[in-house]
Amino acid sequence: MSSPVARPAPRSKAGIRYQDAQRAALELFAERGFSRVGMRDLAAHMGIAAGSLYNHIESKEALLFEFIEEFYSALTLGAEQLLKSQPDARSRLRALLERHLQLHQSMPLHFRLAEYELCCLPPEPLEQILELRERYEQHWLQAVAQLCGQTPDAVRRGAVRAIVSLLNQLPAWTQAACDEPASRLRLQQEMVLGALAGALGMAVHAF
Repeated sequence: MSSPVARPAPRSKAGIRYQDAQRAALELFAERGFSRVGMRDLAAHMGIAAGSLYNHIESKEALLFEFIEEFYSALTLGAEQLLKSQPDARSRLRALLERHLQLHQSMPLHFRLAEYELCCLPPEPLEQILELRERYEQHWLQAVAQLCGQTPDAVRRGAVRAIVSLLNQLPAWTQAACDEPASRLRLQQEMVLGALAGALGMAVHAF
């Protein structure tokens, strides 16, 4: 029986792959800022005519939505799986923390866009992303509530919202602090748990 012949990745009519356009946009948006990148910039970055790009990409806003949706979908799916697999609230909280930081290592540019460029989305896509982010934060709230049920709900919600934002930025802040990835990850975890404990008025060892 003959071996299957490998097929080339699908290409658009302009001879470019949609994945190529995605990657170029992701890099440019993260490097320059979404508002400073136009479709012509994206086409120039790829070495193609701007008209060719318009045939296959609806708008740069559509690309930005796609990146941020992919980011929050990955976070939410991972959180749902972790909450089912961990035996207790403390384990779930620590697993959520570790998962978030690990995902940052594999999707750093997505994180940057989600944290700094979210406001550039049109109203309807923005609402969809905020709903997805709320779903993710609910998983954190569930784990936190089981550990500190006496804390007022408004305080827990504020603490979780702040911690998620901190998690999105912390890897960049600690990049120069530790050269060794495992040590840097431990430092990040300690900083987040310390901040969470302080916000909720609890001892760090409770987490």
